[in-house]
Amino acid sequence: MDNLIKIGDISLGKGQPLVLIAGPCVIETPEITIEIASYLKTLTRKLGIPFIFKASYDKANRTSLSSFRGPGITEGLKILDHIRKTLNIPVLSDVHQIHEIEVAARVLDVIQIPAFLCRQTDFVLAVAKTGKPVNIKKGQFLAPRDMTNVAEKAKSVGNHQIFLTERGAMFGYNNLVADFRSIRIMQDTVECPVIFDATHSVQLPGGAGASSGGQREFAPILARAAVAAGADGVFMEVHTDPDRALCDGPNSLKLGTFEELLVQLRAIKNILSENKMSGNIPQASSPGEGIQADIGNPVSVFARGTAGYDNRLRQVKLLLLDVDGVMTDGSIVYSDSGAEIKSFHVKDGAGIRLLGEAGIKVGIVTGRRSDALRHRCENLGMDLIFDGIRDKAAILDNISEQTGISPDNMAFMGDDLVDISLMRRVGLSIAVADAHETVTEVADMITEARGGAGAVREICDAILKAQGLWEKAMKVFL
Repeated sequence: MDNLIKIGDISLGKGQPLVLIAGPCVIETPEITIEIASYLKTLTRKLGIPFIFKASYDKANRTSLSSFRGPGITEGLKILDHIRKTLNIPVLSDVHQIHEIEVAARVLDVIQIPAFLCRQTDFVLAVAKTGKPVNIKKGQFLAPRDMTNVAEKAKSVGNHQIFLTERGAMFGYNNLVADFRSIRIMQDTVECPVIFDATHSVQLPGGAGASSGGQREFAPILARAAVAAGADGVFMEVHTDPDRALCDGPNSLKLGTFEELLVQLRAIKNILSENKMSGNIPQASSPGEGIQADIGNPVSVFARGTAGYDNRLRQVKLLLLDVDGVMTDGSIVYSDSGAEIKSFHVKDGAGIRLLGEAGIKVGIVTGRRSDALRHRCENLGMDLIFDGIRDKAAILDNISEQTGISPDNMAFMGDDLVDISLMRRVGLSIAVADAHETVTEVADMITEARGGAGAVREICDAILKAQGLWEKAMKVFL
């Protein structure tokens, strides 16, 4: 299975980072929905996990006629569009009728076909014809190989942006069972990326009489097992207060306890990635030790297997650099005439040139002004120079407006306390090896080299390789 799905800056499929699709079952109010989306964006950005927000505008398949269905397509899409634009995250929702599809496609980044509708040929074709990425949920009544025919229908109109979601199979009445063989079977036979829906897989359909029941306590167990089985992503419904949720509360996870599970899923995925690269099977001396290996700690740029951070490197369109302590070793030398002298590393300059050849911008954000810096930037062809800046975070909106690049697609490299405010606002924060300890605690990544000694080159090379641009950049020297 080599078919990769592109959803904005997110790549879904073989060899890619684990993708999270999460949100409330249904849009209850704009406030609750935006709160959940904001929390999830902050959390996944912190953990380096690619994230797609999901919420239904109309749950047309509720158990009872009196069950809450949502605000409807018009109001619901307005809320999803607001989230998409203000939070700069992709959004997913399900459609239930053919006449909804064209309108929904104007807003949604991913259109979802519900499990109960996955065999409706005309419906599948209509959704696929939008050209949007399509998530087809496997019917609870289908075998994994049956999804081959479903996917072929969608692909027949020329849309190959198709992925599947396993959400359990019927097991008698009012019960589902998860068969983890299904993930590999669909990846191999259908040749599509496969997501595992951990929360709907613990649903008890119709089990509460007028509504479905659920066993949310088992959802984390199934999610961990699915990632270990090779799922390309996980789908989970979350809520600020699941016991009061208006839809699927019994199988939804509480937002405040979600981080621990995501950390575990990321670690499992990273272990699998390391195994594929090295061919080794890690040996943990005690249960869970291997899973805890990368939890919450900044990592060296060259500590490979950190798939979540590789994804952040892939999204970098602008690298911002501090100067003293990053491009230099922090020493300040004055000539007899009082001119400031700076020493720059030639390898850092080569890395900056390589990024430029690959189309990735590099800029300077520094608190000091220096003729030496201006000469260095001119020599390297750098025109994004923001010097004499006391509040580095405050200049970010100006940089974004000038370049047309979102802060989520920027990286910033710093070394001291004055850099922290900006590090917290960009998509990827990097500290040099000899940065202040408070800065290293904030940073997503820490280079192996010290400031002024090749640290900038280190991150330049890492960005190029993560984005598959190394060969392109090297051509200028070959």
